[in-house]
Amino acid sequence: MEILVSILFFLAIILFLRTNKFFASQYLNAWILPSAFALKCGVGLLFLQFYIFQHEDPHLKNDAGAFYHEAQILNTVLSESPSDYMKLISGIGASEELSLKYLGETNHWDSGKQAVFHDNRNIIRVHAIIDLFSVGSIIVHMLLFCFISLIGTYLLFLALRRYSALKPWLIFMLLLLLPNVLFWSSGILKEPLIVFGIGALAFALTAKSKRSTKIAIGALGLIVMLSFKPYIFIALLAGGYVYLIYKLAPKYKLISALGVPIIMGCIAIFAMPSVVDKGTHLLSRKQFDFSNVGRGGVHVRYEPDSVFYYFSPDQYDDLEISGDSVWLKNEIDAWKVKLGDLASPVPIHIEPNEDAWLLHFDHPKANSFIEISAINDEPKNLLTSAPKALFNSVIRPLPTDPGGKLKYLAFLETLLLIGFVVLAILQRKELSSNQRGFIVSAIVFSILLALLIGWTTPVLGAIHRYRLPIQSAILCCIIVAWRPSRKFSGFKRLKK
Repeated sequence: MEILVSILFFLAIILFLRTNKFFASQYLNAWILPSAFALKCGVGLLFLQFYIFQHEDPHLKNDAGAFYHEAQILNTVLSESPSDYMKLISGIGASEELSLKYLGETNHWDSGKQAVFHDNRNIIRVHAIIDLFSVGSIIVHMLLFCFISLIGTYLLFLALRRYSALKPWLIFMLLLLLPNVLFWSSGILKEPLIVFGIGALAFALTAKSKRSTKIAIGALGLIVMLSFKPYIFIALLAGGYVYLIYKLAPKYKLISALGVPIIMGCIAIFAMPSVVDKGTHLLSRKQFDFSNVGRGGVHVRYEPDSVFYYFSPDQYDDLEISGDSVWLKNEIDAWKVKLGDLASPVPIHIEPNEDAWLLHFDHPKANSFIEISAINDEPKNLLTSAPKALFNSVIRPLPTDPGGKLKYLAFLETLLLIGFVVLAILQRKELSSNQRGFIVSAIVFSILLALLIGWTTPVLGAIHRYRLPIQSAILCCIIVAWRPSRKFSGFKRLKK
């Protein structure tokens, strides 16, 4: 039954892409979008194979399985209490007590005070809605996520086409086929929605279409970005601010576009030190949590005080783990973290427990774990660690870095992207003022996002996944600037 339903969904989407007027572009062959969808579905099956089916317990070992599993738990509430289900699925009228009542066994739903927009809950809600008609087939989820991301890629194509000297099919292929973008946008995590959000906002701002259509698609893109990756939207806003200054400045556009935000930022830092301290602390906490996960170990939940205890991998011999229960056999030093709180973790000496602790996380050290410069709630550490954070986010993994064989593919992809950048510079066309402003704003967006990723992420595999929006921004710059020519005129320009 699940296979039959999956096949029917696949054929229905292919038919929709082939016949719907919105996807009937005069610039692309009528079968390019259906073929692109089929390709993404093939990659999506590889995603499921690597990240779901090969794990003994996928629901606890990775986000992809966990979001899907917790969505199924959420849908069990529908039969128990439809009114409570509507509160949880919509977020309207829901309380933490209600979440604890029905979803206390979940790990990703409860994001605590740190989740301003509850992006984990939102992705669980999306999966829960799909689960209502997917007859339990995770492949249906993958098909719909591939469809969503393909729409985002198509919208971005429509936004860029008018500003590029490249052939339309080449623009679309560049946006579609970069391996990192293709793989993660074909899975069931947040990346397909990120691709849609970026494409929708770009379409609303630049594409030629009916005003009502642009407003509707732009509003949907805005909702998606705020719901699933608000920090990317903040970086987009910063890039948009730079573009606006560049466009309005009568002269010295580049100096104005970069100088004004820097001056305004310095004024804000000195005028609102408490905001800076709070932001630095939030980054410190994210870095600490991610570093603990990357180093591996065991996190347990101590319910009476609503705290987490963290034990490092070299302390495994002092623990007894049976299912979801954990006991401590000897006295030991560990860390204590308040559930969902922003307070700094504190060291604690723990004695053996009689009542079992609830196992929250148990995982070995990540293969591609690296040590990153600790922020430790010090704003100056953000500045001193910025070069290393940028290098980690943009260039690594290197062949000499820790990790599996996929690091070589990631490194080759980085070289490929750098090669396209060099080619676009050597064969660049004459750019208009608006196009130069766009490239400057895209670079600012990429730098800000790279800093956020590099400051907080100590796992190279995760860094490569998270920089998908950065790679997309670089591709957009390449598409706008590059004019291929038969004669490599760039070399002639260099000789002169």
